[in-house]
Amino acid sequence: MFQYFAIAPMRGLSVGKGLIEAAKADILSLTAFEIGLFGWMALMSYVFFPHPHLHPDSPVYWFFMQLGMILGFATAWPANVWLIRRGIKEAM
Repeated sequence: MFQYFAIAPMRGLSVGKGLIEAAKADILSLTAFEIGLFGWMALMSYVFFPHPHLHPDSPVYWFFMQLGMILGFATAWPANVWLIRRGIKEAM
């Protein structure tokens, strides 16, 4: 919805076209972010800390989650650059 409220008014789109353009802008970007974040969290859980697993009540878990978010940002960056260059996503 955030992407819709950024794209639709700037382009003067109807609700339907605005939602389609917002989905096009967000699906690739969010998928790329989640690949980085969830890939890191899977490595953390199954490779680095197989037994015992880290749990969300541990500060170490949240530290590694922050590292995963940084990796997610890094994996989403090229997708966002491509989307902006193609005019699918608006530069903010």
